[in-house]
This record gives sequence, C-alpha cells and structure tokens, in this order.
Amino acid sequence: MTAKKKPARKAKTTKKGKHPGGRPTDYKPEYARMAHLCIEDSGFSMYKLAKLFNVDRVTIYRWLEKHKEFRNGVEKGRTTWDGHKIHTSLVKRSVGFSYTETTQEAKPIIMKNTDTGEETVFGDRLLITKKVRKYFPPDVAAIKHWQVNRDPEKWRDRTSHEIGGKDGGPIEVQSSAEDKKLLQKIAKELFKKAADG
Repeated sequence: MTAKKKPARKAKTTKKGKHPGGRPTDYKPEYARMAHLCIEDSGFSMYKLAKLFNVDRVTIYRWLEKHKEFRNGVEKGRTTWDGHKIHTSLVKRSVGFSYTETTQEAKPIIMKNTDTGEETVFGDRLLITKKVRKYFPPDVAAIKHWQVNRDPEKWRDRTSHEIGGKDGGPIEVQSSAEDKKLLQKIAKELFKKAADG
C-alpha cells in the first residue's frame, strides 16, 4: 500500500506575484503618538524608544523610514524638546532660579490592638520631614553660551592678530650683504638640484 502524497501548498503572493517574505512588523499606529509624547516630555533617544517598544534600535530606524506618522511624531517631539524645553532650561540657568527641596522619611505604620495592647507594623509611609527653599545663582557658562548664540558678532570667542609696521604702515625688512649672498647661494643650490634631479 502506498501513501498518497499531499499536494504542495502554494506560498502566499503579493499583487506583483512576489512572496512578501520577512517577519510581520510589530509596529502599531499608536506608537507614533507614544513616541511623540516620550520625546517631547522626556527627550527620549532612539535607544530609549527601542526599549519602550521592546524592539531593536534598527527597528526604530526602519519604522522612521516606513511609517510617515511615526516619523512625524518623532520629529514633532524633537522640535518641542530641543526648541522649548532646552531653551527654557538654558534661560533658567542663565538668570538663576529657586526651587523647594523636600525631604521625606519612611515612618512605620503601627496598629495597636486595644484589647491586648500588642503593636503590629503594617509597612512604611513617607512623611515630609523638611522643606528648604534653595537658590541657584546664574551660571556663567550658560550666560556665555546664550550670548554667543544670540549675538555672535559681539560675543564670540575670536582673537584677531595684525602685524604692521610703524604707525600701521608696512613692515620694513632689512638684510645685510651677507644675508643676500647666503640666500643667493641657497637658491643656486636648489636650482642645480632641481635641474639634476
């Protein structure tokens, strides 16, 4: 008795007749909005986006090429982060700023049994123990960076060296007869080597 052969399955084909190949994408349309918000709010890098979506960084770059809405989301997030957030931070560092530092400590949550007088610890809770107002003075490096970029002609680090003669005139060069003879000798030797060589 011979076994019947099963007919070979046909591979799926695209409209052009080619096999689509490759693994299906993990991309979802909502990733565009997520990427936009993560970059805009926290300045996520491509590496951090890859970790967020549980893919390789190369996959993020493929999505940027293939999915226009994802690329637009990333670009909008970068524009906001680079343009507004960094600008605001630089301005704060340039002019100085104040903030309130809050210190918290873990305190145990203790319940007392009124019948037996026994105390039971149920964990910890954070309690604010101290608030201190702190001031950061203006940062000279931030001020310099701000000024150089706002008015480069006035503030850029530029050193100009001019060499001139007396009263801004040309430089006078004096040479002795010995110097002239030495230069002529060197020139003759160089011409001779060039002609022989």
